[in-house]
Amino acid sequence: MTPPMEVIILLLSLGIFSAVSYKKRLLNFEGILIANIVGIAIFLLSNGDLTYFFVAVLFFAAAEAGTFYSRKKKPKHEVRTAGNIFGNSGTAILALALGFPFGFFAAFSSALADTLSSEIGILSKRKPVLITTLEEVKPGTDGGITPLGMNAAIVGAAIIAAVHFVIFGNLFLFLVLTISGVFGSLVDSFFGAVFERKGMLNNAEVNFLGSLGGTAAAWVILAL
Repeated sequence: MTPPMEVIILLLSLGIFSAVSYKKRLLNFEGILIANIVGIAIFLLSNGDLTYFFVAVLFFAAAEAGTFYSRKKKPKHEVRTAGNIFGNSGTAILALALGFPFGFFAAFSSALADTLSSEIGILSKRKPVLITTLEEVKPGTDGGITPLGMNAAIVGAAIIAAVHFVIFGNLFLFLVLTISGVFGSLVDSFFGAVFERKGMLNNAEVNFLGSLGGTAAAWVILAL
């Protein structure tokens, strides 16, 4: 049975998260509801280990920080929706459900790498190039990458990897999470260039595939 104090901490955290998200318009109402369900699901699937829940909270906070920083070129902040929540957390939840907790970290490493790559990359003074053809495209084009965006992806992946390192103290796994996170970001860009630009997939679906790719990369590296 989950200790009552951990349940209380979870509910208080979700309450604060919901209030801040509503007041600051970080999520719409449906997004807030789904985010709460996701938080509870993570808590239950991790057998009441709040570490996993707070990794998800850290992802959202870091993603919002990246969005806030990029507002000098994107002054109007797009409110995140339920689709964004599913796209960024779906693989992490699946990893926990399948008994692959390391994959949970890999999924969020990929998601944060992609988010910061997109949000910070748009500030690049150099035009992005399409990941599939390397031709120059307009800033904000699906599948476009920049050196600044790639560096931001490395930082994003390393943030989640650092949390894992603090908990488990394994430098090799830190490197695995950083590499797989950046790989997941590239997978996201690839699917964005090939499918999202053509309207065959939406952003949430591409985000899910990107984090899935990063998690699969982590699994392959560990298997080898």
